[in-house]
Amino acid sequence: MSDLHSCEAMLVERKLAVMAEFFTRRSAEHVDGGTWTSSAHELAESEVGAVLTMGRAAAGKLIGLGCALKTRLHRTRAAMARGELDFYRVSLIESATSNVGDELIDEVERLLLEQVLAPLVDGGTGLTGRRLTAAIDRIVARVDPEGMRERRRRALADRFVGVSAAEDGMARILGSIPAEQARAFDGRLRELAMSVCRRDSRTYEQRRADALGALVSGSTVLVCDCDRGDCPQDRSGVVIIRRPLVHVVIHDSALHAGSDEPAHLDGFGVISAEHARDIAKDATIKEVRVPADPEPTPEPASASVYRPGAALDTWLRVIAGSCQWPHCDVPAWNCDLDHNDPFNHTDPEQGGKTLASNLSAFCRNHHRLKHSGKWRLAPNPGCSITLTSQTGHCYRTRAAGLLTGMQEPPPPEGGKPRRTRLENKAARIRSERKHRRIKIQNRAAKNAERKRRQTFPISTPRKHVPRKRVPHKTVDYGNDPPPF
Repeated sequence: MSDLHSCEAMLVERKLAVMAEFFTRRSAEHVDGGTWTSSAHELAESEVGAVLTMGRAAAGKLIGLGCALKTRLHRTRAAMARGELDFYRVSLIESATSNVGDELIDEVERLLLEQVLAPLVDGGTGLTGRRLTAAIDRIVARVDPEGMRERRRRALADRFVGVSAAEDGMARILGSIPAEQARAFDGRLRELAMSVCRRDSRTYEQRRADALGALVSGSTVLVCDCDRGDCPQDRSGVVIIRRPLVHVVIHDSALHAGSDEPAHLDGFGVISAEHARDIAKDATIKEVRVPADPEPTPEPASASVYRPGAALDTWLRVIAGSCQWPHCDVPAWNCDLDHNDPFNHTDPEQGGKTLASNLSAFCRNHHRLKHSGKWRLAPNPGCSITLTSQTGHCYRTRAAGLLTGMQEPPPPEGGKPRRTRLENKAARIRSERKHRRIKIQNRAAKNAERKRRQTFPISTPRKHVPRKRVPHKTVDYGNDPPPF
């Protein structure tokens, strides 16, 4: 199957090259004849569409892709000719790099192919889908940030929502809207679909479709269809103003210092720093606590508790970005955190620990598939895992979060030296002393302002007798730091 897939990619590359040559010749003929090359494109579309039994739009896309491979994406074309890149991934690369300047496209393409192609490690897999476009966006944001901003401006200008007829009295909804609005819309449909009781007869997807109708009609409740008089669903109709939850992970330097480091929108992928700052204007911002010592020794008491704490839960989802099954794009905050080594509920001290190295994010479907016994799982250094199928083929997962590609791979043995417990304690003491010193300075400034106002009171027409105030006695702490 793999060999046939490579042969197919080679054949498609030849077909696209022939299309590009065909269009070049048609263009030359029309230029020589004194007509515009746009007419040549329309003519080529009609001829290609007729011979390949496809519509004009599909033929135009193939011609455009063939011309891009011939004139701009030389490295991508060579990889496709070797059978290393298929038609789908080449199409994603062409679309994502369309706004990169000609003077920068070669560097972007070189950096990209180092990540897109399967790495030279056992079980290494390439990139596809949103992970591939996210890798492109990271490189473009670093090499040509203006190109990324221009693509965002064009996409924003081309936003739309369309409704088209389908078969059997149904319709299809297709659109392109800002990613944060789409995630909010998806979260609201999920919330309404999960609001019914257990006796509801509809599937989850059917409830989501019905929830769209409820939103259109202005209802705040998706009415359960159980027809029971004692249904626990609240149908009082009370409107609760609450914004849907959408997670955006952004570096502090991009949020406050205005750097161009890209951000990550949960369920979508990489977005520009400018886009993330626009979202943050009306958002609730919380600082992500990075575990200073993710594998402490001795193990904390929380390692013997089944559910991870809030800080560890958030950090693992930030790292994962999406489901850690190969090529699955389910958002990280819609996934389950599963123990690689199963947790022993009978005797937690003997089972899998609730630590960062023993937890992976899987969507509910792949969570069940992992526990079916058909796949074997083995953890690797660097928060990745290797999955082995029934046929013995191994697949190494790749994280899709914001920090992907920014962290150095861990050395074969150990890692970067971490601070000792005494060093961590000293750092906390320094931080607390600094925080306390700032509070004392602010308090002293307020007292000085209050005394100044008492010394020079504002004159009023009424006569009053000023009350005698007892001066505040300042406490001398000496050289010792205040208690904390």
